[in-house]
Amino acid sequence: MVNKTAMMSSLAALGLLFGLAAGGAIAQETHDGMSHSNAEPTGEFQRIEQPLWVKGAVTAGGVGLIGLELWWFLLSKPKSRQATSQGGVQEVTVTVDGGYEPSQIVVQAGQPVRLNFDRKDPSSCLEEVRFPEFRIARELPLNQVTAIEFTPNQPGRYEFTCGMNMFRGVVEVQAAASGSTILAAEPTDSALPASPAHSLEQSGHPSQAVAPRVVISVAAVTTPTGTQEATITVAKGYQPQRVIVEVGHPVRLRFDRQNASGCYDQLLIPEWAIAVDLALDAPTTVEFTPEQVGEYEFMCGMKMNRGVIEVRASSDSKNDQAIAHAAA
Repeated sequence: MVNKTAMMSSLAALGLLFGLAAGGAIAQETHDGMSHSNAEPTGEFQRIEQPLWVKGAVTAGGVGLIGLELWWFLLSKPKSRQATSQGGVQEVTVTVDGGYEPSQIVVQAGQPVRLNFDRKDPSSCLEEVRFPEFRIARELPLNQVTAIEFTPNQPGRYEFTCGMNMFRGVVEVQAAASGSTILAAEPTDSALPASPAHSLEQSGHPSQAVAPRVVISVAAVTTPTGTQEATITVAKGYQPQRVIVEVGHPVRLRFDRQNASGCYDQLLIPEWAIAVDLALDAPTTVEFTPEQVGEYEFMCGMKMNRGVIEVRASSDSKNDQAIAHAAA
């Protein structure tokens, strides 16, 4: 991928060069014109005719700049890389420096994927990477390699973005080649090993400095009074990002806000018409009772950062069904 800063600097330098050339020629012609006007004052403005080579140079420079800009914004294609298989895992290292390199990754459906994000850019925009379709959001510590693992089961193009949605990349999932091994199960991020470094060693990949894994999912704890409780830290996103509760039982979620960003001033849970303000450095409690099994999103006021409340069938109903089945 061409470095954007270098490209824009080259464009600016080229424009400055032609500007100076044209300016010098104009200044020379102006000086000559003034000499003539001093000799024969007329009291009127005079048209200064530019040499043909100056007109050609300025025109060529302008056309060249326009062409470069059109190529850069419309015709340049992201660099693509095919994942390599190691120990049954499709693996690619993505350099995070002014964007993502490579910005397009080709993998096969039905096989585990491990993307190693090597962040070298201190920009706050690149502190986090998100895979919306796979419900993954992960912090990328500076000068460390962060491994993200998932298994895409369906062919298609799946976008990943930075935390501010400015830099983007694509995972292109192609249909599995004939004769390849297809894994039926799709492991969720919460089911992955607690230590990414341990996972890398098991796969036969050389050990690297890998960032600690972020907690993705947690089950609410039921209190003696029957209320399901969980605490969610609001820092760079929501941790955990998924809270598991049971249907038909009261839920109490404590949102501990530690991030002063205005994006987190408000918490929204659209399906239950909940909108509350989150105090900074003090837990805010949200209570409700889910009546239907399903997944319900919660998000910040700007709808940029999101989490999920997963409502499962009640264990009481499962026990009743098991007893009824045994009796039958």
